[in-house]
Amino acid sequence: MKLTPGVWLLAAVMLLPAAAQQKKRPTPPAPAAEPAQVYPLETLKVQGNPRIPVEKVIAVSGLKIGSPVVKSDFDNARNRLLATGAFESVGCEYKPSVDNKGYDGLIEVVEVDQLYPYYFEELPLADDALRAELRKQEPILGDKIPATKEVLDRYVAALQSLLGKNLGEGVKVTGKLYSDVPGLTRIVFRPNTPRMQVAEVRFTGNEVLPATLLTSTFSEAAVGTGFSETMIRTLLDSSIRPLYEARGRIRVAFPKIASRQAPLVDGVIVTVTVNEGPSYNLGEVTFSGVAQADLAEVLKTANLKTKDVFNFDEIKAGMDRVFDRYRGKGYLRVSGHVDRQVNDADHMVAITEVLDPGPLFTMGKLEIVGLDIVTEPEIRKIWTLKPGAPFQPKYPDAFLKSIRDQNLFDNLGKTRAETNIDEKSHAVNVKLYFASAEEEQGRKKKSPLLF
Repeated sequence: MKLTPGVWLLAAVMLLPAAAQQKKRPTPPAPAAEPAQVYPLETLKVQGNPRIPVEKVIAVSGLKIGSPVVKSDFDNARNRLLATGAFESVGCEYKPSVDNKGYDGLIEVVEVDQLYPYYFEELPLADDALRAELRKQEPILGDKIPATKEVLDRYVAALQSLLGKNLGEGVKVTGKLYSDVPGLTRIVFRPNTPRMQVAEVRFTGNEVLPATLLTSTFSEAAVGTGFSETMIRTLLDSSIRPLYEARGRIRVAFPKIASRQAPLVDGVIVTVTVNEGPSYNLGEVTFSGVAQADLAEVLKTANLKTKDVFNFDEIKAGMDRVFDRYRGKGYLRVSGHVDRQVNDADHMVAITEVLDPGPLFTMGKLEIVGLDIVTEPEIRKIWTLKPGAPFQPKYPDAFLKSIRDQNLFDNLGKTRAETNIDEKSHAVNVKLYFASAEEEQGRKKKSPLLF
């Protein structure tokens, strides 16, 4: 009599008690045999894979629609997927199909959460060629990979096999996670030889900016660091690019970075070739996220002059002025960014300043510390920022300064304002501290408010 898939699963369950009894015997039980009759896989779904495509998961699993399957096929699929290093966990399930003529399968995965870009250093083949070869061999991952042992070992082995004797006698490829570049955690594949330190930097191809300015600025950032092209390019973007963008050279590029052994010190001389590109002017300035009624005020506050040389430092300064304006109206968590629209034909750059005002914060409770029961009510009357009104972050300090400037106290000591922001209710509670000059010296005296 032939077993249907459903009957086979039931039989497997019924065998469990007998298998449990075998544990009492001195010898282990024989493994359960696969059923003589097998059935095809009719459907296969994948869940839990937000980044890795379904077709890649299925391909690596080895399971194929229409092929006959047994339990060991799903076990092997799970093992193959785990071996990729791309998943924290993998589970496989199967059950009889609706027509009871085969199985419906399910692969449930949990991807490794953190992926990193990978780079190459000091390997004897162009980066693009190395990356292309790895893509051919990699069954499941893209240009970002997890820093798991399985993945790193697989990539190292592929690079070692590809480069072979070109690496040099006894040189091996290593793959490690680095956080040496500011703002960039990455995986680096490089020889197992120590990095050379940057001893000197030079520039060529520059005309708009003098070499002395470029060298002094970049030396401060780069000299003494371990040399890698990725590191040098990151430092160029953070230290040299802003100098050019302040002069409208937004297309500045660094097409070549060369290094050679320094003759007198243990390190390398780095020479950067600069392509300064044409000068660009500021085009149209628009704002997004700003109410129409506020647009004219925001444009005036930003105070950016179109047709002037494009200066990104000035644009950021204008954005800061707008942020400060919004904070003064109670939008304490205002944020935003600048989008560029470059017209290379006219050498113009239009910008859109995208604002997110965030929630409106209001004045909460006012507490006054250090004044007596007669003086405190009088000071409270002068305070004009009422509960529920948009909070003005500069008002507490300005209020204390005004008190001092009006000479309301004849021996006023130190004062300070303390704010407590409630992120849930969006209320700001303020506490004002007053002290007389004598109290600062440890002697108590009544508050000398003059009314």
